[in-house]
Amino acid sequence: MQWKEGYPLDFKEALRTPSEADIARLLSKSNQAPRFVYGALMLPTVLKYFLSVPQYAKVNMVPATLRGFKLYKIAERGLPAIMRSEDETSEVHGMLIFGLDSEQRNSIFEVESGGGLTKFTDVQVQIHQKDVIGRYQVKDARTVDAGTFVWSASPEALTVGEASCWDLCDFLAGQLYENIVQIQNRSQDLDELD
Repeated sequence: MQWKEGYPLDFKEALRTPSEADIARLLSKSNQAPRFVYGALMLPTVLKYFLSVPQYAKVNMVPATLRGFKLYKIAERGLPAIMRSEDETSEVHGMLIFGLDSEQRNSIFEVESGGGLTKFTDVQVQIHQKDVIGRYQVKDARTVDAGTFVWSASPEALTVGEASCWDLCDFLAGQLYENIVQIQNRSQDLDELD
């Protein structure tokens, strides 16, 4: 997953590779497994909106890869969905969100459950972390237990996605994203006045 010109800067920040110490700290803060998201909630502004978190607040999220799953589009809307794949090398790229309280996990459930079209599933994802060995910085992979939402309705409603990561361009150009940005910015302005 890569940042592209025109993507929000807070998403670019979220795509940075964390250190091994950062990951250890994030995992130690909660006894609940982090959530793996692969759609609009990958964008920090959208996530903050649905979690009712101020725009200036930091959300703890890092890029992650889910192996053994395939990315699809919900045919009528082009929104992403995932299903287990027969090809174990298939993968879905998304974001892993750490440190959610029970109310925030419930908010994600309401957004991602799709009216019963998806099922919450325990998975393992891989994250890349920076490590220092001697004088050298290296990237290594780490497996983390997580939870995500897997399509459980009829697969006929899905079309195969062309990539392993949902293309954000259409969503970012749409009115829904613009409305979310305006609401988040307006509430930040009001917070600054208080």
